[in-house]
Amino acid sequence: MIYSFGANNYFSFKDGFQISLEFNSKVPKSISNSRKFSTILGVKGGNASGKTNILKCLQFLSYFISNSFNQPPEADIFLHPFFDSKKPTDVYIDFESNGIRYIYELSTTKEKVIREAIYKKISRKTLIVERKNNELKSRISELSDLDLITLRSNASLVDTALQYNIKEIGQDLRNIKSFFNRFSGNVSSMGVMEDSYVFDHNQISEYYHKNPSAFEFAKKIIRSCDLGISNVEIFQAENEKGEPRYFPMFIHPFDLNGPKSEKLSYWDESDGTRALYRRLFQYWRALTSGGVLIMDEFDTNYHPDLLPQILDLFINESSNPENAQFIFTSHNLEIMDYLGKYRTYLVSKENCESFCYRLDEIPGDIIRNDRSISSLYRDGKLGGVPKL
Repeated sequence: MIYSFGANNYFSFKDGFQISLEFNSKVPKSISNSRKFSTILGVKGGNASGKTNILKCLQFLSYFISNSFNQPPEADIFLHPFFDSKKPTDVYIDFESNGIRYIYELSTTKEKVIREAIYKKISRKTLIVERKNNELKSRISELSDLDLITLRSNASLVDTALQYNIKEIGQDLRNIKSFFNRFSGNVSSMGVMEDSYVFDHNQISEYYHKNPSAFEFAKKIIRSCDLGISNVEIFQAENEKGEPRYFPMFIHPFDLNGPKSEKLSYWDESDGTRALYRRLFQYWRALTSGGVLIMDEFDTNYHPDLLPQILDLFINESSNPENAQFIFTSHNLEIMDYLGKYRTYLVSKENCESFCYRLDEIPGDIIRNDRSISSLYRDGKLGGVPKL
């Protein structure tokens, strides 16, 4: 799970940002559920304030740490500094994987890595490996076989080292890559991806066909949200090449002269039902793997009353035993009242520079348990609203 992450000189965040999912002793147990970290986090703000850039940072870390070696050696690193800044971009993340807490730090330009370091936190913070440019500067004895590898300017040390298949390299690097391989969502390191690109309903139907538990999970939620659907069935056909193709049919019961039902195709359903069908497999994968789900405007096509039900999947230990995390943006105002001040960040922008803060960082007692957060936000008392 993620405890915190941040970046400097990253897209619109010239002076940087820090996002914390960690709970302190002031957080009520009704919010923390005895966890030391939040399993959900909402990011709010006006259009073009920089909300999505925060999510991009997470997907950049996922790509760079676990998949950057797949890029051609001459390719640029997928990041953008603040406008025409020539300074390096600094990124960090504090996280836990397989019961071990790590801190990853990266300083890089588009062209090359300047510094990369990994710390392990047990009783204290200990540096386990550090590179500067393409030279290994420090490493613990358990990682001595890293001396055998050749670092690349546009690839992470973690991904590069594991490409060599060195058996005596220890577990830390594998733990780290495994963690970032479990990131998913509709955001890439360069921006938001269209639903049709991320969530192809034919591929999802095949996934549901091959994963009955995921399909049962999706059907249960669809039935609870769409009162006109009693069941969903996956049918199989063949395309012109003789390859299997899977498609859903939604069962709608009705009663004219007796109990009857009608099967409707994916395209006959409402936008909200189609959105649920497309996206629920990712919720299921994150929850069962203990992954991190990153969604920009996750509430698109959803009725507001559905949003708490989605978030409850990640809050409740019974549905989230692996401590999966859900980090998202939303334009729904009432969701702030559900999240509360410990699980909501606001993003504002001045002179093209973004900055953000968690609501419990606002001084004074303007935010109280007996006062609606959404009404304070709507009145412009918390910041993070568009200037119209």
